[in-house]
Amino acid sequence: MSHWVEEPLILKNKSPRWHEQLQCWCLNFRGRVTVASVKNFQLVASVKPHQSLSSIEQEKVILQFGKIGKDIFTMDYRYPLSAFQAFAICLSSFDTKPACE
Repeated sequence: MSHWVEEPLILKNKSPRWHEQLQCWCLNFRGRVTVASVKNFQLVASVKPHQSLSSIEQEKVILQFGKIGKDIFTMDYRYPLSAFQAFAICLSSFDTKPACE
């Protein structure tokens, strides 16, 4: 009897792009995040060389978290994360990044 084992989902920070006009590294939150913060992040699937995912799939944001006001944040997530998993990841970011804003 053979058992099919699914590989674990490994997430990584999405790489920012250099914005010539602003002269800084930026992530595109598509209007969902409006305040610059060290706590803002986007996570994408980390792909191993033997996995065949299109570049569009590799860039698909699975979880994004960002500041939209004083002590107000927004969180967007998609499958395969659950709301609980996404919230736990976002909550953990408050413990690991300095509150220097």
